[in-house]
Amino acid sequence: MPDYQTPSEVRYRIQTSNSSPRRIRVIALTDNDPEVASCRTYADVEFSMASDFAALLQCSDADADLNPEALDEWLGTPDTVVIAGREGDDAQAIAVAAKRYRMNGVTVSVVISPSGKASGSTADTLRPYSTMMVLPTNAGYLDDLLSALGA
Repeated sequence: MPDYQTPSEVRYRIQTSNSSPRRIRVIALTDNDPEVASCRTYADVEFSMASDFAALLQCSDADADLNPEALDEWLGTPDTVVIAGREGDDAQAIAVAAKRYRMNGVTVSVVISPSGKASGSTADTLRPYSTMMVLPTNAGYLDDLLSALGA
């Protein structure tokens, strides 16, 4: 039986992966979005509600700036943020968060599904702060996006 020797260049191979897992955060525009609910099985994805951020904004005194520590705590440090909702959802408050994420170099993807409500307002509110905006015609896009991101 021949004696197998490992080639000398093998000792220089890197034994660990060259990147760490993405820190993905999904922010739902409504508390009862069925598409977001179906994606909660992803263990490595943090899920948040836009209503929580809106409440944080409302708690601040109208004459004073928002507490930067509370803002930073809510925003966290994700690599990628996905804002998910339906056309007609109120996106005014979360647009403030999206703007802050973009200022910090975070990728912000927006997935706005159609609904029977007025069209254009939700997408138009978030468009200036999104890296990528998707207006799917069928359900399931959010799940596909999270899979593609490696969640």
